[in-house]
Order: sequence, then C-alpha cells, then structure tokens
Amino acid sequence: MSATRTSLRFVLLACFSCVVAMAQSSTPQSTGTPSSANALSSSDAPKNTQAVAEQTDEPVSLAEAARLARANKANPSKPAKSYDDDNFPRSTPIVKKNVAEGATTNPSLQELPAEEMHGKVVLLDFWASWCGPCRDALPKLKQLQSIYGSEDFMVISVSEDDEEATWRAFVANHQMNWTQRFDGDNALLKRFQVSGLPTYVLLDRDGKELQRYIGEDPGQSIVERIGPDLKRTLQTKP
Repeated sequence: MSATRTSLRFVLLACFSCVVAMAQSSTPQSTGTPSSANALSSSDAPKNTQAVAEQTDEPVSLAEAARLARANKANPSKPAKSYDDDNFPRSTPIVKKNVAEGATTNPSLQELPAEEMHGKVVLLDFWASWCGPCRDALPKLKQLQSIYGSEDFMVISVSEDDEEATWRAFVANHQMNWTQRFDGDNALLKRFQVSGLPTYVLLDRDGKELQRYIGEDPGQSIVERIGPDLKRTLQTKP
C-alpha cells in the first residue's frame, strides 16, 4: 500500500511539472521593447514613416526617404531682379523699315515746322509705337509738355513707325496733342544721327543741339532728367 501511494505521488508530481513547463513555454518573453500595439495607440500613431522610424529606431527604405525628401523640399524663391547700368536696356535699336520700292511719302509729315520753332526752345522726341520704353515714358512726356509748354518751348514727337496709319491711330488713342511728325523714310532720324529709341534732343532758340538723352533711365523720369536743363535754357532770353 505504501509503495502504491509513493508511485501515485510520483506520477502526480510529474504531471504537475509538465503543466508548469508548458505554461512557461507559452508565455512570451519580455525583450524590454514595447510592442507596437502598446507603444502607439490609434490616436497617437505617427502620420508618416519618418515619425515611425524615429520612435521605433527602424531604418526607412530608400524609396520612402526619397518621397519624404521631395515632400519636404521647399520651392526656391526667385531672386528679385535689380536694374543697374550693366543690365538695363538703355535704348531700343532702330528696326529697318520695310518700305516698298517706289512708295511715295508725304514730305510735309517729315519736315520740322521751322516757323513754329523759330526763337523757341525745342525738345525733339524720337519714338515709335512698337518701342516699349517709348510707351512707358509717354505719361511723363505729357507731364513735361504740360509743365513747360508755352510760347518759349515746344515738344515735337518724331515717329519712326513703319506704317503711317499705325502712327495716326496711336497718336489719336493716346491724346498726344502736341506737334507730331511721321518720319516715314528716316530722313529726320538720319539728319540727327539717332541710333536708338527713345532719344530726346534738346535744341536752343537758334536750333542748335544743347543736350541729348538716349534711352530710358530706371532711376529718373524724363521730367527729372530733362527738366533742369530745360528750365535753365528757358531762363536764357534771346
């Protein structure tokens, strides 16, 4: 009887040991690193792969790194363009006229009004409707004419347009209500040796050239450039 009890105890002890061993083997070993389910809740999940990599210390794939770099790359800002004497176009080159052979021109449109100019200070304005700087300077030219226009001073605008109809339409549409001339065959252009537009030629009361202003100055309007010389010339009485 005693031997039977001893055998039974041995069997029970062996079964208990097997149960304990099986329980230990089914329990996950702790590695000291929280699982992703415990470490990150659904509300606190990172919004991109880079955040996950930072929290889990796991490397990001090359494709994902390239995508993140493109997404985070800021658009380069365009530098502001500054104008100076080296890069600002001072004058517009004269475009050769396409005048058909044998075409007749009206000489009265080309010649300067000598009688009107006699005894006056004159500003010749060489321009064209296709010349951007000429169009930009037009408001200030109107201002110059309104400030100094009198019996002692006159502005004469000499157009180098290709077509007379184009010139007439532009003058009418922009209310250029001072003396105008259409230089259809470049006679006045050649006479005053003008090589760029716009060009302003200041003449004294005897018709002699006092000063020449070529091109557009980004720092000064034509009122500021021409005004002092014009005022000084007008103060000189004949």
